[in-house]
Amino acid sequence: MSSDAPSEPFFSVLGAVQARRGDAPLPLGSPQQRALLAMLLLRRNDVVALDEIIDGLWGEELPRTAVGTVRSHVYRLRRALGPRIATHGQGYLLDCGPGALDLDVFEQLVADARACTAAERTGEAAELLAGALKLWRGTPLAGVPGPHAAIHRARLSELRLSVLLERIELDLRLGRHARLVPELTRLCAEHPLHGRLRELAGIALARSGPTGRPAGDEPVGRPHRTRPGPPPAPRPGTQPRAEPGTAPGTQPGTRPGPPPAGHASPAARERPVPADAATAQPRPAQLPFSPGDLIGRTETVRNLLDALTRPRAGSVAVAAVTGTGGVGKSALAVHVAQRLRDRFPDGQLYASLRGTSAEPADPGTVLAGFLQALGAEDEAIPDGREERAALFRTTVADRRILLLLDDARDAAQVEALLPGSPGCAVLVTGRAALDGLPAVRRVRLEPLAGPQALALLGAVVGPERIAAEPGQAAALAERCGGLPLALRLAGARLAARPSWSVSDFVRLLDGSHPAFPALPPFAVFPASAGSQDAITACVRPSYDLLDDEEARLFRLLALTRRGATDVTGAAALGGLPPARAGQFLERMTGLGLLESPCPGVYRQYSLLRMFGAERSREEDRPDERAAALTRFLDHLLAVARTVHAAERPGHHVCGLLPPDGRPGRPGGPDSRRRLVDPEHDGALGVAARTLEAVPSAVAVAADLALAVEPLLEGSYLWAQSLDPVRRILRTAQDQGHLRAAGRAGYVLGSALAQLGRLDEADGILDTAEHAALAVRDDAVRTEILNRRAHVCQYRAHWRRADTLHREAVAVGEAYGSTWACRNARASSVSTLLRLSRRDEAAEISRTTLASAIDAGDHHGEAYALYNLGLTARHLGRTDEAVARHRQSAALSARHGRPTVEAMNLVSETTAQLAGNRLPEAVECGERAVAATRRIGWRAAEVRALRLLGSALAAAGDRKRAGARPAQSADVLVPSGRSRRPLDPSLPPLPPGGTS
Repeated sequence: MSSDAPSEPFFSVLGAVQARRGDAPLPLGSPQQRALLAMLLLRRNDVVALDEIIDGLWGEELPRTAVGTVRSHVYRLRRALGPRIATHGQGYLLDCGPGALDLDVFEQLVADARACTAAERTGEAAELLAGALKLWRGTPLAGVPGPHAAIHRARLSELRLSVLLERIELDLRLGRHARLVPELTRLCAEHPLHGRLRELAGIALARSGPTGRPAGDEPVGRPHRTRPGPPPAPRPGTQPRAEPGTAPGTQPGTRPGPPPAGHASPAARERPVPADAATAQPRPAQLPFSPGDLIGRTETVRNLLDALTRPRAGSVAVAAVTGTGGVGKSALAVHVAQRLRDRFPDGQLYASLRGTSAEPADPGTVLAGFLQALGAEDEAIPDGREERAALFRTTVADRRILLLLDDARDAAQVEALLPGSPGCAVLVTGRAALDGLPAVRRVRLEPLAGPQALALLGAVVGPERIAAEPGQAAALAERCGGLPLALRLAGARLAARPSWSVSDFVRLLDGSHPAFPALPPFAVFPASAGSQDAITACVRPSYDLLDDEEARLFRLLALTRRGATDVTGAAALGGLPPARAGQFLERMTGLGLLESPCPGVYRQYSLLRMFGAERSREEDRPDERAAALTRFLDHLLAVARTVHAAERPGHHVCGLLPPDGRPGRPGGPDSRRRLVDPEHDGALGVAARTLEAVPSAVAVAADLALAVEPLLEGSYLWAQSLDPVRRILRTAQDQGHLRAAGRAGYVLGSALAQLGRLDEADGILDTAEHAALAVRDDAVRTEILNRRAHVCQYRAHWRRADTLHREAVAVGEAYGSTWACRNARASSVSTLLRLSRRDEAAEISRTTLASAIDAGDHHGEAYALYNLGLTARHLGRTDEAVARHRQSAALSARHGRPTVEAMNLVSETTAQLAGNRLPEAVECGERAVAATRRIGWRAAEVRALRLLGSALAAAGDRKRAGARPAQSADVLVPSGRSRRPLDPSLPPLPPGGTS
């Protein structure tokens, strides 16, 4: 990249796909988005057809949304890279200037080197090739999916190897034989079948002088000891004892020290070396069996191999693998260590440090075992730990030895076992973070993601059984929590019972029993024997290390079934001061029973949660569990109150105001997300389960449902709320609790209306209104009236909608809620436009915007801007309409409301079409489809697809336009919508009192 054009990005494909502008990396998005960029880069300045892109990304397994996904990727890449990606018909072209891609720079340097070779400037050519090879940052196109990337990854790897061979041949011409020996040894181990590499290695060894070894003395392709090892350890009566400070077997008066790689030590050059010196030294090989199929850990294995073979100068390579029980730490470490056997020819030592047991291994005892394995006689091993550590470091000082220390409790246990010479490497595993360990690489293993978990399950069970029941197999993998240990257990049980179906097995795991009852113990290193199942055997040792209070909190955390809990939530569950709860959580995290994804937040993996729930059923009384859930429900309501007060400023709902009557500060994005987490059980799920144990908590549960309703509508998470809110409503009705029934009914009716189930929504909202009216819950009644008006809008009952909007305003004014009045007026704008009352609609839009800004109501401000866009379009002012919708979308995105952002994209597409701006309409329509699909808003997706089809047809793209109606019909079929046909010209039903 030229220095006079810093604004131009520089692209990299010789490693991970990256782009930088100056020193700043550019956001390139998901791996698949990077795969698309890689295709354009490898065909830079040439058009890549859409069909080629789709084939390159997915191959034979085409998703139905392939075209839309590609266009979304291109749109996001344009946002990151600017307009350098151009559309050409049905394809795309990436404008990439000279020197803007590392592959171009590499190829130019290689071409220059070959020109120097032709001119017999061998030294210059070798330096140019060495510089070219420094551009590589690992595996080309690393982490990029798809068949196109796989093909070019292999091609580029071959290109690098061929250039590397050219450079090695030039170095041989220049007489650099000795320094090539270690490099060629490593390359032969990596490419054992490469004949030319073996030939060059033999040449380098033969020419490397007195330190070399004649070719054929040892199989080429295996690492050589290019310096002699120390003589055999002394035995009583055979040799004089070594002087203090010398290694066993070292001649008195000489001090061992690691010479530079590839050179013999000075002492070795001064005296003859016995022919059997290397073989006389004990070479322990203690590594356990490796399972072999480490699915989903390829990148982690590569990182560890790199860390252990490329230490910092003068330092011991230490790598640490940590993670919860059953996540596969030991299996991974053994696999990596087995891969490194040839790199450490002087031996491999293994010790289980039993960090999760009540009596962890004593480092002194472990050192004694290591010294015995290295040839020390029992009487020569000192008694003290420090003396043993010193002797161990002396013994391995001139050797290349790999240590695998499994299941460490803490850094202090490991430190005494670390060698001091840079020729050795150490791989440590443990459940704790091992923060004090001087590791050059740390890996925190996470459970396998869905596809990798299924692949591991299939490797044990057989892929045909997984393919026969993919849905049930996915449920089983989820039940196993992605933990390799659990997946292997489940697979082993199924494999031993070929007549069972996967669904049969899933039905057995109904949550009322241990994870895998009656299973024989199974692990890479079995933790127990007898009748205990291996999951319990894996978790129990860490649990047993907790004191009574800590164990109690661990059990209670499992009752919520949530993905994550913060310190205050845990304190509420345990009835503890937050500071004490925080101490307990940190202690559990240190033992691998919890994970801390960010400061102050802790989570239990699913199998640990099942273990904790099982222990709670055994050890906690029902009233204790009920009290803990009640406390936690109160805590969730306290958090949700602050959210509701911030989202509905000026809407003072009884039961939802914070205790001091002031809104307070809303929770951060993480706490808000955890209230309605779509991947884990959110606040509503906790509320519904609490009512099973404590039905009298229904008022708190209904208040909680009402408090989180703004979050449901802001992110379109209505579908996830249906089941728990139904259960809350049913409990309220069974108890005759009218206020709770009105509030839960409002939330349930809102969810059904937003999901298009209009008839069901109408009935529930009508019942909820009667309940709210009976108890004079006007704060909720005004919202119910507004929501019923939305249902009328959707059915094109404009005059009835207008009446309901006016009634909602009147109830809000009587109650004194400025937010309710503003919201109902804003919601009426769409109705007024349909009734041709444009001036009134424009005036309401302006006044609600000013009111929202004064109140700090970001949602109301975004909605008022949306209404101004609608009004401007109806008045024929396209530029103003587009500008307003973009303002509203940007504000919504900034405040985390994807629903309103998607709504604006749909309406902007309509405005662009109305202004006959067809390219803009097509691009905006594609973004609208992607946005609505991302949040699962089916009605809006249908509208966006139809608008996009109209834009494509008007632009002359009849083929693509014809597919849109069919796609919109496909979207509608499974959505469970009302049988009443919808007016396709209507905008999608807006969220939370918007239209």
